[in-house]
Amino acid sequence: MISLSASMLFMSSAAWSQSANDWESGEQIFGKICQYCHTQGVGPVLTDRNLPPVYFTTIARNGLNAMPAFRPTELSAADLEKVAAYLSQSASERNQ
Repeated sequence: MISLSASMLFMSSAAWSQSANDWESGEQIFGKICQYCHTQGVGPVLTDRNLPPVYFTTIARNGLNAMPAFRPTELSAADLEKVAAYLSQSASERNQ
């Protein structure tokens, strides 16, 4: 559990050091902050789940199980909304 948290912190810290200008879309933000855990089998797959944006924003802000909470200083409200909107889209909507 500690090593999982440490690796999540390390990967997220690397993403936070990137310029905010690099984070233009929800997909890019997901790729820099969330992808490490949520595409590698550490956390659940988040895409194509037909969940509302509020589901993602609530868990990101409050944490759940092994997932840490992301403070507004770590992930702005605007960026979090972009990620939530991206994740709430179906694959066909994202590919249009």
